[in-house]
Amino acid sequence: GPVADSLRITEIMFHPQDTGDPNDPNEEYIELKNIGSGTINLNMVRFTNGVDFTFPSRSLGAGQYVLVVRDQAAFAAQYPTVPAGIIAGQYTGSLDNTGERIELEDAIGQTIHNFRYRDGWFNITDGMGFSLTIKDPNNADPNEWDSKSGWRTSASSGGSPGWDDSGEM
Repeated sequence: GPVADSLRITEIMFHPQDTGDPNDPNEEYIELKNIGSGTINLNMVRFTNGVDFTFPSRSLGAGQYVLVVRDQAAFAAQYPTVPAGIIAGQYTGSLDNTGERIELEDAIGQTIHNFRYRDGWFNITDGMGFSLTIKDPNNADPNEWDSKSGWRTSASSGGSPGWDDSGEM
């Protein structure tokens, strides 16, 4: 369907800046983008591995981004210029700093994404504040999400939640 064909995970902040404080708030996030040409409804799209989150009824226009975050208050404090409306909600669980499998399904259980990221791909994504950003969200090959060659680091520390930073490289 249109959701499975159009929705892509485009950025993962799995190990935010490590300040050494054990009470450091968790600013993890996952960014998704509608790569299709029409509006899609994310109702009942869900993460089934990695983190737990089910989207409410929410329209996402062509080219638009949506975020799911670990801690909304920590995210808002870290990213005050990111509009709150781009956040679909807060997931339960957390992204593993050593890497793990992420699965995303549409409302009828069809797999949208099923891939594994790894912290060893890029040193600066391991607690130095940089995120993993997919190189080409329009790539039809799902194996690109499962491979280091399909990803790059964000252009700047903190990542680029809600926007494409590929032009800054």
